Amino acid sequence: MRSVLDLNIGEVGYVKSFGNLHCACKFLTLGLLPKSSIRVVRKSPLGDALYLQLESHKIAIRKAEGEAILLED
Repeated sequence: MRSVLDLNIGEVGYVKSFGNLHCACKFLTLGLLPKSSIRVVRKSPLGDALYLQLESHKIAIRKAEGEAILLED
């Protein structure tokens, strides 16, 4: 199963589920729901942070949190 980390900059994916319950609660609170589109805006130079555009806003997350966002194939 692919995660957000597998997306390249500018690429869009659709959320299927979350692999971590703690992160799932955080993402649901932010409005990231299953079937939502998510696009990688930029990655940090050292690769530990991601800047993502959700349907209506942008968020920055750490690599470990990005692994918890599972995408549809």
